[in-house]
Order: sequence, then C-alpha cells, then structure tokens
Amino acid sequence: MVGILSFIVVFGVLVTVHEFGHLYFAKRAGIYCPEFAIGMGPKLFSYTHKDTLYTIRLLPVGGYVRMASADMEVNPLNKGMSITLKLNDSNEVTHVILDDKHNFTDIEQVEVVDNDFVRNMTLTANRYSDNEVVTYKIAKTAYLVENGQLERIPSYNERFESKTPWQRFLTLFAGPLFNFLLAFVLFIFLAYVVGKTVDEPIVGEVNENSPAEEAGIERGDEITAVNGHEVNDWTSMTTTIAQNADEENPLTFTVANNGEVREVDITPTIEETETPTGEVEKRLIIGVRQMMAEPKNIFEPILWGTERMIEVSTMLLTLLGQLFLSIFQGEFTFDMLNGPVGIYKVTESVAQLGIISLIAFTAMISVNLGVMNLLPIPALDGGRILFVLYEAIFRKPVNKTVAMNIQIAGVLFVLMIMILVTWNDIKVFFLGG
Repeated sequence: MVGILSFIVVFGVLVTVHEFGHLYFAKRAGIYCPEFAIGMGPKLFSYTHKDTLYTIRLLPVGGYVRMASADMEVNPLNKGMSITLKLNDSNEVTHVILDDKHNFTDIEQVEVVDNDFVRNMTLTANRYSDNEVVTYKIAKTAYLVENGQLERIPSYNERFESKTPWQRFLTLFAGPLFNFLLAFVLFIFLAYVVGKTVDEPIVGEVNENSPAEEAGIERGDEITAVNGHEVNDWTSMTTTIAQNADEENPLTFTVANNGEVREVDITPTIEETETPTGEVEKRLIIGVRQMMAEPKNIFEPILWGTERMIEVSTMLLTLLGQLFLSIFQGEFTFDMLNGPVGIYKVTESVAQLGIISLIAFTAMISVNLGVMNLLPIPALDGGRILFVLYEAIFRKPVNKTVAMNIQIAGVLFVLMIMILVTWNDIKVFFLGG
C-alpha cells in the first residue's frame, strides 16, 4: 500500500507541476485552455475555475492541458449532421447543441453544410423550418453543448496558432522548465535538512553490530589507507575495499583522529540487497556511512542544491548519450528503460528507505522528466518546439500536412516504445523474464 500511495503522490506531483507550467504560460499568452487534467481515463473529480475545467482522472499515468488549437482539435461538426442552434437577438449562434440533454427553448433545427470555427467564426446550415441555407455568425461568447456539458468556442485570438513564436515556445518549454525548477527546490530543501555528503573518507555514522563497530571505528575517524593503499576520498576507499576484500581475511585500515594514527583490522561482511527486478546484489561492507557537512550559512544549501542539480542533469545527459550510442553499437535492450511499471517498482523500493530518500528520488525523476520531454520527438514538447523554431527562423510554418504526418508518426513511435517498455517491465518484475 505504501508503494502504491508513494507512486501516486510522486507521479501526481511531477505531472501536476509539468502541466501547470504549460497552463500558466498558455494563460499568460491568452490561449484558451478548456481542460487541465491529471491522470487519464474516466473523471473522478472536476471543478471549473476561470473558464478551465480541472479534472482528476482514474489512471495515474500522465496528464494534459487541452489548449484551443486547430491542430489538436477534432471538428465535432460534419457535413449533413443534424444539430440544434440557440440564437441571440442579433441572429448569432450562442449555443451549438449536439445532444438532447438540455432545456433550451426557442431553438433552431438545422443540417450542417459547412463551418469555420477557427478564423471566420461562421456556421452554414440548412434550416429545417423553411429549407433555406443560412450562414450564421458565431457570437463572441458561444458554446458547444455535448453530453450535457458546455464548452466555450474560442475566438481565433485565443488559439495556440495565433500566438507569436516566442509565446508558443514559452508555453511548450514551460512544462520541462517547471520540472527542473521542482528538482532545484527539492535539492535545496534536502541540502537544508540533511546537509551535504563530504568527499573525504571521514566516518559519519557506524552501523550497530557491524564489523566497523566491533573494530572500534568511531564517528569522525578518517580512513587514510586500506591494506597500505592510500585513499583520498570516499569513492576510492569503497573501491579499494571492494578490490581487496574477501569474507575470510581482514583488511588493515589506517585511521587518523585528533592527531593520532592507528591501524585496525576489519573483516568485511556481505550485504545483500534486493533490486527492483527481484535480483539480489551482494557487496562487501564494513558498516560505515559518510559524514554529512552542515551548512555554514543560509546560502550554502542553495549552492549545494545547484551543484546537485547540475550533477544529476549531467549524469542523465551522459546516460542518454550512452543509450543512443548503444542503439548504433547493437547493445541496446529494453532493460535499459523503465516505463510506468518499472518506475512504480523503483518508487516502491525507495519508499521503504524513508521520506528523505523518496524526496531525493522525486527530484531525480523530475529532472529526468524534463530532459526526456525536451527530446526532439514530435509527440513530445521538444518535437513541437522544433516546429516553432522552424517558423521563427524561416518566417513560415511547417506545411500543415507534413506537420500532421510527423506528429502522427511521433505519437505512434512513442506509443510503440511505451507498449514495448511496459511489456518488458511486466516480464521482468512480475513474470521473472
């Protein structure tokens, strides 16, 4: 249960922050956003505020901001379709009614001939009452009525494509940007709460009943050598232990503290850790943890958080580069990727380590989500940003048919990858494959 709740909270926060970034800059640009959704599938909760329907949906596997855009909408009206219109005193259409779940009076039954709800805001229809074809003007404030729900028909100036390239770029970039900002805030928070691990091989904590405790290792001891091999930082110390240790022969540690130097023999023990894939990893340990540095002033955690943000971003970009390289080297496998199922299993494992570990994990996943969404794949933010940059550089939009085909190909590509990754996760985590 803790794993499920942790996954819902972590994924919900990441998606909410990402989509809120899109929503915030879209509204600043004057783009009409009919819906802000967290999750997919049937609605569990909905609330309307300032012309936007906020919904929480059943499946916690994503979210979206629906913006008014001819490229993203399906025209609900087809030629020959029978609909009902509500008109105002100027004979303008105020409601286009697509169902019979309403109580409107003085309405007009028509058959659709043509419509332009994007630029000219007109509807041409054959009026049943006198069999006359009439072109109606859509009122400044007009609604589509379907399944008992009203959704405002936006004007052209409220549509995504009517905005400047800069406004569209900000709207698209804002999702990943807000994920980076969330990670930045969380890293700073962690730096304030738990400090920063020091690189020097200084013992910060000794585990109870561990080989280190039995050998008399104490907090503050600095390990300067292992079996005669000098160690300068924590990584070189753990590497030297792994390279020289076994379960039967002790290692000789040179330890310094308060000007005194002593040598102690410690026989490492095996620690077994179950990975999210169910495999058991074994490693030799002596039972000590790194020293945590406390901030000297209120600004130092901000610097530490920034350093951690850069460190994690660099690591992810490096891993991403290695991932793409593996494709051309024939070494790529889907085990290198994690879908929602894999992320759930990892979240479940991390949640067992405590809230601090879960916050650190959330920060790393947030950076990951930001980076992945900026990849130049048409279905992702990065792909759509490429179209905007093309228009800004060449002063004309990408051919509409070409753009649509690229978008469809991108969506199919992402769907295919998601299905394959999810199936691989199910095999690894549940079928033992």
